[in-house]
Amino acid sequence: MIFVQRTREPEELRRSAAKWLAELKVAVSELEGLEADPNAGEQDISRARKALKKAQGKYAHPRIKDALVRMFHGKCAYCESKVTVVTYGQIEHFYPKGQYIDRTFLWGNMLLSCDLCNNPHHKGTRFPLDENGDPLLIDPTSIVPEKHLLFSWDPLAGVASVYGKDARGKETVQTFDLNGAGGRKELLKSRSEYVKCLMALLRLAEEGDDEARSLLLDACASHAPFAAFARAHIEPNLRS
Repeated sequence: MIFVQRTREPEELRRSAAKWLAELKVAVSELEGLEADPNAGEQDISRARKALKKAQGKYAHPRIKDALVRMFHGKCAYCESKVTVVTYGQIEHFYPKGQYIDRTFLWGNMLLSCDLCNNPHHKGTRFPLDENGDPLLIDPTSIVPEKHLLFSWDPLAGVASVYGKDARGKETVQTFDLNGAGGRKELLKSRSEYVKCLMALLRLAEEGDDEARSLLLDACASHAPFAAFARAHIEPNLRS
């Protein structure tokens, strides 16, 4: 996970967010009224649920999605895997839209996520808060992840792990299963193999291989997968 500078709000969202939110609140109110009415028919309730889903889903405008893909370079905001290589990715609401309706169409609440980080087994609607009511998860567009996370490389085991430095970091690692303890073994394997290759390139670069050095510099860039590890273990050596 790396810090990502949030780009300008897409025009479609700036122009329509207030209207979409008003329509969403009407849909929520209508559904709640029907569900509270003992005389309401199932057909009416079903129709209201569909209307709510349609109103809530207007954030998924193609240009809004494209803006997020560009901002995150096609990577998941949380695990830094390249999302768009194998799937379309998801528009993820940092503050869950079902719990925080007023944030449904806020640009500052939208991230790009892979299907795994955003599924019910990991984040989904999970949104732990600390004793002050502040989020315990890391939003990489508002917080520098390195302040809360340690990106570790074990050369003997050949494992690239993420450790929390504090409560926020630990909750983030656990929620997104960044070390595979909850079943995401492929994430850990893919990341570790990638970092192992980077370390091999580093040895070549230290011997004067300019092509290896160029590849490593590219691995430290925002668009590269698992850039947090390259910045922690490669970049300092390239500067020395």
